Amino acid sequence: MTRSSSLLFSVLLAFNLALVAWWTIFQVHETHELESAGQLLAANDIAGAARVLGADSAADLQRVALARRRMFTSEGITFAVIALLGGLSVFAALRRDHRRRLEQDRFLAGATHELKTPLATIQLLLESLQGDRLPIEKRARYLQSGLLEAHRLERGLTNVLTAAGLRTTKHRAKARSNGDFKVDVERAIASIQPRAEAAGITIKASLTPVILIRDAEAMQLVLHNLLDNAIKFSRAGKSIDVQLLTDDRDAVLYIRDHGKGMDHETQQNAFLPFWRGTDPAIGGTGLGLHLVRELMRAHGGSATAHSEGADQGSEFTIRLPRKGAIA
Repeated sequence: MTRSSSLLFSVLLAFNLALVAWWTIFQVHETHELESAGQLLAANDIAGAARVLGADSAADLQRVALARRRMFTSEGITFAVIALLGGLSVFAALRRDHRRRLEQDRFLAGATHELKTPLATIQLLLESLQGDRLPIEKRARYLQSGLLEAHRLERGLTNVLTAAGLRTTKHRAKARSNGDFKVDVERAIASIQPRAEAAGITIKASLTPVILIRDAEAMQLVLHNLLDNAIKFSRAGKSIDVQLLTDDRDAVLYIRDHGKGMDHETQQNAFLPFWRGTDPAIGGTGLGLHLVRELMRAHGGSATAHSEGADQGSEFTIRLPRKGAIA
């Protein structure tokens, strides 16, 4: 249960307990009045009994009864509304906890796949290299594959640790410095180029120099996750187009792939934590694009996704404000 829902539930519970206490005291008082009125009626003092019950005379008892009926009805409705609000608050909290458990289950499944798969591959490669059983011409290829899997493992761990760090630091970017975002993009492309080549993907870049203030390492994580996502959903022989432009306020980066595209549900949920799409065969922790959005927000920027549909490719756009940069 979150802090706000816990506070709301506590307020409703306290108010409900106060009403119950008041109701109990009122009913005890009413029983005393009825007891006194009964004694007066037994003594044939009708006017006295009416005054005890709050009426000016016996003829006024009907008005008192009507007022009491309205009061009891309104109090009953109030109790029902408070109980309903309390129930809805608990239900909403339970639903949030259920969604959180599902997210954690998805994360564990994705993390297990994302981290164990490269570990198993690296282990197999090392066992193959052990004892000089491989022909010399295959060793370089095996070593390159091992390095790619090690980089994949590193990216998965980095995403998990960064996500945990963002939650504890409330999305504040650190270590910002002045620099050319074009250089950042070129550095990210160069570092992921071996993976693109292994997948048969060509990266085409058209970059405009732009100076801005950013956390350079955070930007590398953003760019790596976007490029990695584009490679993951592209087919061999296709290309990824990277374009960096500027407008009056922002640096704007477009990363377009020509892969499987996204349906409406995936576009709506692409940046949610632990979301790995509607295809259960898709690997990953579901944190890559979520970190892209959160790190861009921490920089005062934004991240969006667009696709025309299945097999139409996807386009991711990030914007970074140029304000404050030293030209």
